Formats: sequence, C-alpha cells, structure tokens
Amino acid sequence: MYPKFSVLITVYEKENPNFLDASLASIENQSIKPNEIVLVKDGPLNSELDKIIEKHSSLFKKQYKVIKSNKNRGRGAASQLGLSFVTNKWVARMDSDDISLPKRFELQLKNIIEDSEIKVIGGQIKEFENDPEFVIGERRVPTKSDDIKLYAQYRSPVNNPTVMMNTQAIRNIGGYSTANILEDYDLYVRMLTAGYKIVNTPEVLVKMRVDSGLYSRRGGKRYLLSYIKMKNTWRKMGIGTVKTMIISDISMLLNVLLPVSFRKLIYQKFLHRNKK
Repeated sequence: MYPKFSVLITVYEKENPNFLDASLASIENQSIKPNEIVLVKDGPLNSELDKIIEKHSSLFKKQYKVIKSNKNRGRGAASQLGLSFVTNKWVARMDSDDISLPKRFELQLKNIIEDSEIKVIGGQIKEFENDPEFVIGERRVPTKSDDIKLYAQYRSPVNNPTVMMNTQAIRNIGGYSTANILEDYDLYVRMLTAGYKIVNTPEVLVKMRVDSGLYSRRGGKRYLLSYIKMKNTWRKMGIGTVKTMIISDISMLLNVLLPVSFRKLIYQKFLHRNKK
C-alpha cells in the first residue's frame, strides 16, 4: 500500500489560466492520486484563474485545500505558508504551468517504500515552450546521493518541479526561505547538510514549460548579489569549496551580463540537453 501524500502548488495573478488548468489535470490524472492538494493563492488572482481553481476544487472537493494570502508574498513565502497546511507525511511540489507525467507519483512512492532512508526524491525533466509534445530540451540531474552532493556545489541538485519530500524533514530544517530567491536550491542544501538522503530517479517525471520569462528571471544585479551571498553561506555549511564557489560566481556573473536571448541559448545548448 502506498503512503498518503499531499501536493503543494502556489499560484499568483500573472499566471496563465490554461497552463494552470493543464497542470492541475495532470495531478488529478495520476496513476496514484494524492489525497490532499494544497493550493496557495499568492495574493488576489484574476477571475480567469479563480474560475480554473473553482472548477478543479469543485470536482475534487475532498482533495483540495485552497489557501488565500491577502497579498503576494513570493514563491518562497507562499510555499512556507502552504507547508503549514500539509497534513501528510509526504509532500510533492508542482509548478502551476508544468505537466506531471501519469506515473510520476507512483514511481516516487515505489522508491520511498524500497528505501526508508530517502527524505527527498526528484527526477528528470523534459522542457517544452508551447506544445508539451514538442520537447526542446531536458535537464538531467544525478541519481545517487554522493553524486548529488557533489553536483550541489555548482547547481541545484534536484529538478524542483519533480520533487517529493518528507514533510517533517522540511519542517525540521525550518522550511522554505522567505527571501524568494533560490529558495528551492537553498532547501536542498540545508537538507544535505542536515544529513538527509536525497535521490533522483532516472525517469522523466515532469514536462517543464520554459519561456523567455524563465531566462529573464535569472538575471539582474539583485539575483547576482543574492547568488554570491548564498553560495558563500552554503560553502560555510559544507556544500562547496572556495574553488567551486569562485567558478559558480564567475559563471553567474557572465550569465547576468548576457542578453536574455544569449542566456536562453546557453541554457538550451549547454546547461540543458537540446532535443531539437
């Protein structure tokens, strides 16, 4: 018998209602379904988004728990708010414009049952721009714990849209950062330094939507300064060395200085495997 689990998703006003509709449908159509879906409205939404949420929560009244924030907090703070309403031992994350493949949760739960030491489990992603069937790239992350810890010195070791985590373990380390920059990467670093086991399945679990907004968000002086500060903090915690920190900081500096079009090219051609 599979353990009960929740799904945590945050939504804010600028998101696309059609994308949210497809994303929620992919959760509801899983081979193993969650018995709780915690959806956080991160500030007031527009009427179209509200209609989509009402449609899904009406169809699955027993599963949905819709939480309203009176203001836009940002994803880290909204995630922390949603976490306080999660009632199951396990919680999966889902982005509001991505598509979970039908056996995503089943594959993750099987791994959790087989290895009781697992506290975080992610997987691989395929990327698309408009049509989920037209894959333009993928982001592969290591599957074994030792490799994951080494990988974390340079980049986030888990594809966040794929993750399922032990709820108590997250709470033990203080939950999500409310700084709203690199909050997912920070969470996994703190999980690793707390001694929690992180693994990734070799299977693709999620199709992730990418657009110019994704690449534009990974730039700017504020993002760069936060990145440098957090890399130094993580190094002091045991993830990374002076060498890996300098390499990461220089790479991010170049990334920030590049125009969005070039940044997109680098992510698709070099950092992510291009599948065109």
